[in-house]
Amino acid sequence: MLSAAAVRRGDRLAADAGLGGPVLMETAGRTAATLLWKVAGPFSARQPVVVLAGGGNNGGDGMVLARWVARWAGPAAVKVFLLAEPGRLRGEAAVQWSLLARAGVPAFALAGEPAPGAQQGPHQHQNPGTGAGAAPVAAEFPEPGAARPPAAGSAGAAGPHTETGPQPAADRPAAGGPPAAAGAGSGVGLAVDPFLDHLEAAVARARVVVDALLGVGVRGAPRPLAARALQVVGAAGVPVFALDLPSGLDTDTGEAAPVVPRATWTATFAAAKWGLVLGQGPERAGQVFVVDIGWPQETGTGVGGTGGEAEAGAPGGGTGGFPSARVLDAAGVAALLPRRPWDAHKGWAGHVVVAGGRPGQVGAAVLAGTAALQAGAGTVTLAVPAPVRTEAAVHRPEIMTWALPATAGGEWDAAAATALAQRERERRGRVVRVIGPGLGQSPGAAACLAAWLGLDRPAARDPAEGASDDDRPADAPHGRPADGAPGTDGEPGARAPEGAAAAGSAADGPVCRPTVLDADGLNLAALLGIDRLRERPGSFPLVLTPHPGEAARLLGWTTARVQAERPRAAVELARRAGAVAVLKGAGTLIAGPGGELYICTRGHPGMASAGMGDALAGIVGAFLAQGLEPLAAALVAVFVHALAGELAAPAEGIPVQATQLIARLPEALDRIRRGSPGSAAALGIPGVAWLRPPLEGDGAPVS
Repeated sequence: MLSAAAVRRGDRLAADAGLGGPVLMETAGRTAATLLWKVAGPFSARQPVVVLAGGGNNGGDGMVLARWVARWAGPAAVKVFLLAEPGRLRGEAAVQWSLLARAGVPAFALAGEPAPGAQQGPHQHQNPGTGAGAAPVAAEFPEPGAARPPAAGSAGAAGPHTETGPQPAADRPAAGGPPAAAGAGSGVGLAVDPFLDHLEAAVARARVVVDALLGVGVRGAPRPLAARALQVVGAAGVPVFALDLPSGLDTDTGEAAPVVPRATWTATFAAAKWGLVLGQGPERAGQVFVVDIGWPQETGTGVGGTGGEAEAGAPGGGTGGFPSARVLDAAGVAALLPRRPWDAHKGWAGHVVVAGGRPGQVGAAVLAGTAALQAGAGTVTLAVPAPVRTEAAVHRPEIMTWALPATAGGEWDAAAATALAQRERERRGRVVRVIGPGLGQSPGAAACLAAWLGLDRPAARDPAEGASDDDRPADAPHGRPADGAPGTDGEPGARAPEGAAAAGSAADGPVCRPTVLDADGLNLAALLGIDRLRERPGSFPLVLTPHPGEAARLLGWTTARVQAERPRAAVELARRAGAVAVLKGAGTLIAGPGGELYICTRGHPGMASAGMGDALAGIVGAFLAQGLEPLAAALVAVFVHALAGELAAPAEGIPVQATQLIARLPEALDRIRRGSPGSAAALGIPGVAWLRPPLEGDGAPVS
């Protein structure tokens, strides 16, 4: 997942490696044409492909696509509308325009108009539509077989997949002579002219419209002329196939003006862009395919890595932009899943203690505990104030309950911190805490949280937890528990009983254990100060699972800022807490304290309902209890949770209850182990992958 700045850098490094713009553009356009044929073809003169192209490199990609469609289906099966003056084209776009004439592709262009997105001196990413001058005149270039004056132009400064990219490599051939004189005209009239009339008529009978007008690097709303052309496309109700991203969609933030097309499909080149998953991007982009255009693996843009590198020139006007991130997929998550040996027992899968629940909010703790059980925890206990124990115990017979000290009103008492630690010492083996669901923010709850985090006094780490890593081979991948991992009750691989050392720890205060903080646990942590979390003794494993409002309180930001800068917010949460941070929401982000960043593109809008966060916290706790390291546990939990939400939804947009999601967790785990949803070549096209593969049985991603 890349920013606009990272794409520019990738293009530049590809050119330095000998992959010039013409090579990358030809690869992008031909592969996109193959994909278009799969999802919307076949094409004919009766229902042609209409390509709306700009004067920059996005338009060049569209012209390559048009040429290949014409080669496969005949010139009459495609029409190109160039929203620019041909004489002003430069670089690869000028080359592709001239090749259209040789291929006999019907093409229309504007006379006297600058090219949207074309190189224009120091303001290289300007859109057309400013300044005074003559109104545009439509010029047809040409119908099949007709001659067309050669297009002038020169090698531009943009990379092949940004509107404002790097200088071409020294050995890249020039695209012709110097650009046409600026006096050709730069005015625009918003009245319907012959060009827009032709476009409107063609779109009305088109099978699909290819949006190749504006690409990566163009910021802000489309200028008036581009907006008028996009309105023509939008009003027709014809399926739209966008190249790289829908025209006018902000590459980094996903902000979109009303005229930005609602694409049915988007073919994004080299790697996905942040704007496709943030803001309005998911609604505007439709089904997204990632097209491999041949960037060298060593481009250093974060593709295939763990991300986390800030890029210059991203939102906010500063030098620290959105970092790159890796997209979670089923294959990667399957490699992280713990695998149970044949002689596994409940102690092998660990013990999850959910500390939460108060009068009126016991259900939150029950949901977290039930999700932990469904996700594979060996045993689960709800640690709740004594007055609500009966209420907590009636929901699931498999879940145990502990009654802890409470105030007269049923809230948490500060003495519950030590009482919980004493009860935990009765358990042998791996114990994980999930703190926060239904906890409340009473003074007693605040005192308990500080004690459990070791921030009220010097606290000792549980000796048994310190020994857990020694019981796994040094080369065990991803923190997955090995055969013979510590268990309980004297079963194979059990830990030795905690002796005098543990008793001594009790005298000094509660023992610190691997912890998931959610809900009121996060709100109370915000009162402590997020930076204090780095002071926790022994830096025991810690995972934070905030929604945007909780993240805002932790960071001291507004919720609006968190949502506008989600990638940066996730990284900042992890860095300041010295912990793994899961920033929930559409496109959940997972950040590690070392700067790692991942995004989950799965999920369902119906998951926006009460209890979903409680369930996720319990799932994270379950995978920590099964021996995964914090980052791996969070990655697996987020993906499994999102997939279960999809499986529970009867149809897109239908609300899903947390209990319905929890019930589908075993099925989600089974699908992931079987490699579903797959992320191999989309529709059998090498080099093309779904950003969000459909579930088995969903059918082809067409509409």
